[in-house]
Amino acid sequence: MLFGTSRLQQTYWLCVMNAESTNSAEKLLVSVGLPPDFVLALAQESDWSLIIKLHAVFEAVIASLIVKQLKTPDVEEVVSHLDFNNVKSGKVAFARALGLIDSREVAFLSGLSELRNALVHDIKNVQFNLREHVRSLDDPQLKRFKSEFGASVCALENGERMYTDLLERKPAQIVLLAAYSCLLMLQFNVSAKARNALVEILMQRTGK
Repeated sequence: MLFGTSRLQQTYWLCVMNAESTNSAEKLLVSVGLPPDFVLALAQESDWSLIIKLHAVFEAVIASLIVKQLKTPDVEEVVSHLDFNNVKSGKVAFARALGLIDSREVAFLSGLSELRNALVHDIKNVQFNLREHVRSLDDPQLKRFKSEFGASVCALENGERMYTDLLERKPAQIVLLAAYSCLLMLQFNVSAKARNALVEILMQRTGK
């Protein structure tokens, strides 16, 4: 039985992911050498660690998928050295051009990259707190934060209310859910309906 889910949600989860559990974001994590519960475990870490580690995950995952899509293993080293978020020649731009992600994922990955870059160059930022960060944002910045990280929550039933609540209490969960949704897209290009169902279950597993 899946933790924190109703019987109906459990049934839907099993139908979407199938009995062999081959259709899971965890499989994608394992493919790049990470533990299958890596993303879920980040819910227990600091906000600084969440941002830094998520960025590292997507650096590895996207590079791996680009090489796989190109079917040219010899370019692996070249791809690994590409800038992540360069709008013309970075990993995110390549992934978009190859059809691996859509505009929703581009917005999330770009936002994650910018947030990571703001943190990584000063060791004092290990004390970074997403709640304090969000509270410091003005209205245009809050709108941008929502467009970058909020789509996965807002797409759910009562999602706008959930987003407002999480933004106040636990914005790190908004980022975590966006990351999980992006992993699902990268691995399976799943339908919006299926992805929303999985994100809702993950929300319950990580605790609202």
